[in-house]
Amino acid sequence: MASALLQWLALRAPDELAVILRRRRDALPVADLETLAARLERDGSVAAALSTVPLPQAQVVEALAGIGGPSVRPGRLAALLDRPEHDPDLADALAGLAELALVWPDETGALRMAEPLWSETEFPLGLGPPAATLLATVDQDRLAGIAAAWRVDPGSLAATLSDESRVREMVGGAPADTRRRLDRLAAHGPAAELPGTALGWALDRGLVIPDGWRRATMPREVAVALRGAGWHAPFDPRPPVLAINLAPAAAVDREAVAAGTLAVQRVGALLDVAERAPLAFLRSGGVGAREIRRVAKLTGADETEVRLWLEIGYAAGLLGLVDEVVAPTAAYDEWRAARPADRLATLVTTWATLPTVPTAAGRPGGGPQLSALLPDLAWAPVLDARPGLLRLLGELPPGRGAAAAGPGADVDAITDALRWRLPVLLPATRQSPDPLVEGTLREARLLGVLAHGALSAVGRALVEAPGTVAEVAGALLPDVVAEAIFEADLTVLVPGLPAAPLGTLLDTAAERTAADGAAASWRFTTESVRAALDTGFTAGTLLEALRIVAAGGRLPQALEYLIDDVGRQHGQVRVRAVGCVLRTDTAALAAELIGARPLRGLGLAAVAPTVLTSARSAEETLEALRAAGYSPAAEDATGTPTVRRATRMRATPRRRAGHVPTARPAPTGDLVELAERLLDSAVPETEAAAPRLVTAGAEQTVRPMLWLVPDPAAPAPATASSEPASPEPAEAVAGEVRRHTPQLEQRERDLLVYAIVVGGPVTIDYRTAGGDFSSRVVEPLELDGKRMVAWCRLREDERVFGLTRIERVRPA
Repeated sequence: MASALLQWLALRAPDELAVILRRRRDALPVADLETLAARLERDGSVAAALSTVPLPQAQVVEALAGIGGPSVRPGRLAALLDRPEHDPDLADALAGLAELALVWPDETGALRMAEPLWSETEFPLGLGPPAATLLATVDQDRLAGIAAAWRVDPGSLAATLSDESRVREMVGGAPADTRRRLDRLAAHGPAAELPGTALGWALDRGLVIPDGWRRATMPREVAVALRGAGWHAPFDPRPPVLAINLAPAAAVDREAVAAGTLAVQRVGALLDVAERAPLAFLRSGGVGAREIRRVAKLTGADETEVRLWLEIGYAAGLLGLVDEVVAPTAAYDEWRAARPADRLATLVTTWATLPTVPTAAGRPGGGPQLSALLPDLAWAPVLDARPGLLRLLGELPPGRGAAAAGPGADVDAITDALRWRLPVLLPATRQSPDPLVEGTLREARLLGVLAHGALSAVGRALVEAPGTVAEVAGALLPDVVAEAIFEADLTVLVPGLPAAPLGTLLDTAAERTAADGAAASWRFTTESVRAALDTGFTAGTLLEALRIVAAGGRLPQALEYLIDDVGRQHGQVRVRAVGCVLRTDTAALAAELIGARPLRGLGLAAVAPTVLTSARSAEETLEALRAAGYSPAAEDATGTPTVRRATRMRATPRRRAGHVPTARPAPTGDLVELAERLLDSAVPETEAAAPRLVTAGAEQTVRPMLWLVPDPAAPAPATASSEPASPEPAEAVAGEVRRHTPQLEQRERDLLVYAIVVGGPVTIDYRTAGGDFSSRVVEPLELDGKRMVAWCRLREDERVFGLTRIERVRPA
């Protein structure tokens, strides 16, 4: 027999079915209507669709579940919600749910709901199962005792407990402590732990019914009776009103440009630090607080910002793991040489899909943040909540911003507005202020996506057309700066983003200091100049290179004196790598070295007035001489000066190039054309007419997707922008993984879901069809039912792994 959903789908017009296909793209591609109906009712797909609905639609779903299925008359739903049966707001909510194929009318006009939604919540509306359902689990002796307390036949108990006046009369005679306990159960939830001295009286009368596992549940009818005749299920069709402030476009873009420029500068500084001294990776995973503090001190950013720049750099493939440290990848060189606008576009678009909120003060549900770069599935809702928040701010009128979105502002108002749009992702039980919303707003300001509570031009491009972010940023951000301002105190300032050659030169000859706003700064020291000379510069060539990039072509006298002085000392002592030999300009200097207390560990010995030998290697001897305050120069075995260049470590990106799964839309072609093909192939078992609606006037045919034609003057329902952001949302993947991996622990399932949705390697212990076990490091690409397609590092190729054969999952 065809399912109720299949029968309803078969009666849709092509454009109506195309709407469902567009809203539920995770069901595509599909060849026939029966397959489509089956996919639309999969647990994971239904959960993913439900996560996109606004509050009134979620409230309708919970109300239907509270009444119980498999079908509900529209009038009963309207009465529960305290609404007229033909209320336009209720009709809009039902229409939005129909567009997602979550709720629809059958041939009789009764409301049907996707099967998984009937059990989505254990206690919808805080109500337990019906009395008849609970009484069916009670043994005959207890059932007889309950019936005797009510003075009715056991077969009439369910009807008796449904009589509100009799229930209230019975509870009115209960002991005071029992009455208080029953009132709490009715108001806040039907389940109570046993044993409980206050519930003995209620257990004897069936007001709560034990389940045999130390828990008792209040029947639905009893709770409704105790809530009173005035109780109704909540229904909030109007979104909260946001307080707004003035946000002139010029001021927004000016602040956004400053923030975006600073973001690019600080990410570049972090990558430079990671190149010179890669970040240690903890044995337990992630980058620890000590390394975060070190980077913060060197880049001028606070520790919270460093977490953000580190996560973005890693997700963008600019950073990777090598030898248990985090270092730049080859992509960093390309990024550093790109235009500022292109660099910012990389950061902003990467942040838009970042599976975490690095700047949040804590985790959802409480507790401190995990170490940076450590996967955390608790942040999965951000993948949908972040675009939802940006769309919310994008709906504000031009020149206006959300007053609650500014720095230091109370974000509860904007959290409430976002919860109205995404109540499943952001339930009201979360802490306040919500770390996801608060952290996301902070990060949007740091990246120049948000300013004065309004989306900047870059932010609007990110929401409406992510591919144009670089173009929009290019019209706002200044070009790189090729000149530096040299100060008499041996500091140098670049008022903007330094060009790659300028940044390389200054990093070679000076020490980077904390940035001052969007400007980058360095300081020349004796050690930094000596390091530049070690790379092959002479005092003359270094001065000439610096004059070329100096504003006005002149250098401060103090800097010239410093470089000349270091240049005169550099090379007075030469170390030849012959295991090793030291050669000096004068015999007096050679004698001084032999007698120097800090150099006694080298075992220096004179073989000629100006030639010494060392028991240590050339590199160790050089470092010991520098530590003792000398300025040696290195020579090779022929006496030619050697050039000391900084090691450029490059890591491998987190995913093999060419195998990065992207959030691509399913191949759909023309959805209306596809809908027509599906409808042509459908053969419903019954021909059902469209449901009819009788109004106070005359009978009219209801629009198939609506239960009432809304008032043209009424505002449009806020559902048009609630599409899933990805064909593989975390909820859908989690549902499939949970279904096919009962052998795994929950933490192992979470890690596998994270790897599939976000990307990254995991180690799996896999049992082959022949019964053999092997341990593989794999990088999941996509999920197809109970099969996972992944890049296998052992085979260096894509392989298909059955979820049921995975025995263990752990971090790679």
